[in-house]
Amino acid sequence: MHSTIYMPGQKTARIDITGSGCSMIQELAGLVSEITFQEFFVPLTQNKIFLGAEKAGCHLACPVPMAVVKASEAALTLALPKDVAMRFES
Repeated sequence: MHSTIYMPGQKTARIDITGSGCSMIQELAGLVSEITFQEFFVPLTQNKIFLGAEKAGCHLACPVPMAVVKASEAALTLALPKDVAMRFES
């Protein structure tokens, strides 16, 4: 799966999610194609990426919506472009 975030304007990030075999992620990609700077200053329950993930039926622990949020924040200079990882250890 690939998520490409780019900025066509100063305050808008374009979201392009491709290459996933998951039907829910494919639906999410169709629901969320861009996000504006201002849309990050709403409560979590009103964030359009998470609303799209809910509508698409994504699992609660799906890392894709969070990755799209993180990449969008970095593209809009709301967060540093730092790697994020989840690791399970026994």
